[in-house]
Amino acid sequence: MSFIWKVDERWPVEWVSANIAQLGYTPEEFMSGKLDYADIVHPEDYGKINSEVKKLLKKGNTSYFTLVYRILTKSGEVRYVTERSLLKRDDDGIISRYQGIIIDNTEKEKAESTLEDVERKYHLLFEKAPLGILCFDENGTIINCNHICLKIIAEPLSRVLGLNILQYVGEGALKAAIDLVFLGESGHFEGEYISPVGKKFTIKAEFSPIMSEDGCLIGGLGLIQDISELQGTEEKIHLNEARLEALLELHQRADSSVSEIVEFAIEKAVRLTHSQIGYLGLLQENEKSLEIYAWPMQKINGEKKSWIFPVNSTGMWGEAIREREPIVNNKFSGSGLIKGIISDQDIKINRYINVPVMDGDQVVAVAAVANKSNEYDSSDVRQLTLLFDGMWKLVQCKLVDWKLIETRKILKVLESVINDSPAVVFIWSPEDDWPVEFVSKNIERFGYSVEDFLSGKMVYGDIIHPADLEKVRTEVARCYKEGYSDFSQEYRVLTKLGEVRWVDERTLIHHDLHGEIDFLQGIIVDVTERKQATNFVQVESDFDNVLSSGDNLQDMFEKILDFALQIKAVDCGAIYLIDNSEGDFEMMAYRGLSDKFADNFRHFAPNTIQARLFTTGYPVYKYFSEISDMIKGDLDYEGLQAMGFIPVNYNEKLIASMILGSHKELEIPANSRNVIDTIANQLGLIISRFREGTPVRKDQNGLQDLFDTMDDLIFIMDMGGLIIHANHALQKYLKYSRKDLSKMDFLELFPPGKEEEVLESIDIEGLISGNSSRCYVPLMSKDRNFLSSDTKFFIGKWDGREALIGVARLSASTVDI
Repeated sequence: MSFIWKVDERWPVEWVSANIAQLGYTPEEFMSGKLDYADIVHPEDYGKINSEVKKLLKKGNTSYFTLVYRILTKSGEVRYVTERSLLKRDDDGIISRYQGIIIDNTEKEKAESTLEDVERKYHLLFEKAPLGILCFDENGTIINCNHICLKIIAEPLSRVLGLNILQYVGEGALKAAIDLVFLGESGHFEGEYISPVGKKFTIKAEFSPIMSEDGCLIGGLGLIQDISELQGTEEKIHLNEARLEALLELHQRADSSVSEIVEFAIEKAVRLTHSQIGYLGLLQENEKSLEIYAWPMQKINGEKKSWIFPVNSTGMWGEAIREREPIVNNKFSGSGLIKGIISDQDIKINRYINVPVMDGDQVVAVAAVANKSNEYDSSDVRQLTLLFDGMWKLVQCKLVDWKLIETRKILKVLESVINDSPAVVFIWSPEDDWPVEFVSKNIERFGYSVEDFLSGKMVYGDIIHPADLEKVRTEVARCYKEGYSDFSQEYRVLTKLGEVRWVDERTLIHHDLHGEIDFLQGIIVDVTERKQATNFVQVESDFDNVLSSGDNLQDMFEKILDFALQIKAVDCGAIYLIDNSEGDFEMMAYRGLSDKFADNFRHFAPNTIQARLFTTGYPVYKYFSEISDMIKGDLDYEGLQAMGFIPVNYNEKLIASMILGSHKELEIPANSRNVIDTIANQLGLIISRFREGTPVRKDQNGLQDLFDTMDDLIFIMDMGGLIIHANHALQKYLKYSRKDLSKMDFLELFPPGKEEEVLESIDIEGLISGNSSRCYVPLMSKDRNFLSSDTKFFIGKWDGREALIGVARLSASTVDI
């Protein structure tokens, strides 16, 4: 968005580009004085920006600056923006106004913020881990270790970093364990360790190699535990080893379901404490009921399952929840611990431990083991507490974080629907062709009612275009199989009146606690206008470049086929005309096909399989092996993989047809099919005009004439400086593709370090008044060669919107080269 501001602490706006509407405002609100630019700056950022601008003003040699801050849309939404501004001075050198552009960087800022948050969490996990952690690279150089590790080896971090671990530990069993890492194997050490300052420890260390995806060693990881204090009791050492194994196994089960994680933790708890039975109850959100798991696993109707039970009926479970601390009873005789939980069992309890699992100050679960042969002690309490704390962290990731993310996504969807969004919300059952469990009222945009779907009268697959239905089924099945949690796709749907609409579907796959898919939650957005606008503008422009008024119909067909072969996945094709009297199909031109194949497909009678594929009413795309089976001919010699049969209509009458195929790809993708549809429409128009004697090439004016008649390099930008169109001459001399140029900042066309000089040469005030600006900075090609040029800038209209237009004329020597 382009601005011209007055020199004032509130930054009154003299002029703003029309695309300020994307923030909800109109140019008149600013230029009338109703709003100052400071009114939309985030209150927390205003002071910082004001101070920064004042500092810049005090620097007499400053003429260009860049700032990053937040602004507010008219609806109150926060956006991150980058401002790039010039300080315009009058003849006396006094700053008279600011001239700049504002670029929305919200998504980038959010992504960076998320990355920083993830890095903070991993750093916190590294530092707060209950074990010493040591990392080294493929050469053995120590690159990091946490404070517990430093405490064990009794060295400061500055002394350890950069040392070679093999030289640091010296010869012996510890070095031998580390040596295994460099052979791609895990190493273990348990024994005495003497630090360089002479302090003795008994440590247990596990060393593991870290491998790259291609199987190369990129470093190693050591987990080190000081077990000196446990030497006195062999049993305690054994228990801690077993717990360490259990915790490591737990963390290796991060991808398991909640029930599998819980069952594993209970079994390990029973074995660690030498108990006979164990239970775990996850406290539900209402805090009035527990989801109970038991070990040995109890079966309900022949299956291992959890069950729900009220907290106030769980006997002694409630005691640990109320007290918020472990309960140990070595003199109990009864069944109160599990009273009522399992109605058909009466298990006698002689002693037990009941441990609450805490998340901060909140009890989230309660665990119990019972019937140890001797008394429970503080070591047993410690084993249970640490084990179930580790378990809860995994369960929390499955339940809390995931549920919070899902809730936020749902709220976002609901908010957009409430705000009259074009997005239609669905909840589908994961069954054949997706029965609808919920659909928002704005499904009426497609002519249907909510009742059409919720009554079971229709399923969602009924409205997907027949030509796209199998593709959608295949994509959804692939996402199920590969374990996707969300996916997106574009395809066509049919309205109730039979109109074809393109939609963009964004879907979330929801799983229950047992890992089974229970529903799909998604939105569809009508993108028909976008698809049509993009493809028709591009195809019409390209047709105008390749077709000329002097061409005959045969020339036209051959040029159209050349153009079609530029489409992704398409490398061959043919065009047929239909005999008006007989209905026969006659091949008029072909590209990329052998003469033998062309001879076999040169003529179709109206009753043949090939002809019927053209008369279905819509394009038919198939594997070529299916075509061969239908025709029952030996066509393997051609080596084709995919083929499409595309009808060409004019005024709803079939007048011609195309076949387009691929020797490399198994199918022609959906985005390519959309362009093919557009080409077919254009071909119908061309044929009809030739038959009527009307020239094909359209008369054009304004900027389009400039594109067609000039050899100059032309690029069109939005008012924020992003390239939205460029002619073929620019692509040729600067060696950029159309994709390279799409949404590129125009300053990237000039050498690095010349941005300020280019911006200073553009007089926005003059451009607004109808004048032009000139820039003599050379252009830079993609391979970083400089091209001497004289670039002229002016403001015009493109697609009905204000646009900044650049026309660059290269020097004669440059063009000759």
